[in-house]
Amino acid sequence: MEVLCRRVPGGFAPESDEEAAKLTKLKAGASVRVTVTQETNAKFRRKWWALAQYAFGLWAETMPEQQYRGQEVQPSFERFRKDLTILAGRFHPVWTVKGEMRVEADSLSWARMNDEQFETFYSATINAVLSKILSHTKLTEADLRAHVERVMGFDR
Repeated sequence: MEVLCRRVPGGFAPESDEEAAKLTKLKAGASVRVTVTQETNAKFRRKWWALAQYAFGLWAETMPEQQYRGQEVQPSFERFRKDLTILAGRFHPVWTVKGEMRVEADSLSWARMNDEQFETFYSATINAVLSKILSHTKLTEADLRAHVERVMGFDR
């Protein structure tokens, strides 16, 4: 298991709720081996997550209530993140068992993208949010970037 964390006074904290959820799979008191690797430009990567979470919140508010086989359909951040990654151009094609081709989101692993590639991906994500996800709003790129900067300012 790999969990993205950041250094906080007295220890480490998961980067997001999704990362924290991974840790809940460990039993309290269990011994684990941890390898620590300091990543480059972690703050910039947190900006991407802040952008994705903000866009998800705005998008989820627009989803109609719907049922599937008696269950209420809920917006999923994990599915949204994968779709956003695909819309921003980070994907690979695969075959399904039905013989259909589909695209799967590439990993956002630190090891798979250097800072330059990540910057390009971040810009492509902003374009995808504005043109394909929130195109019905009057949100501008400047608004989106300003919101993420405000979130990151509170993150210190």
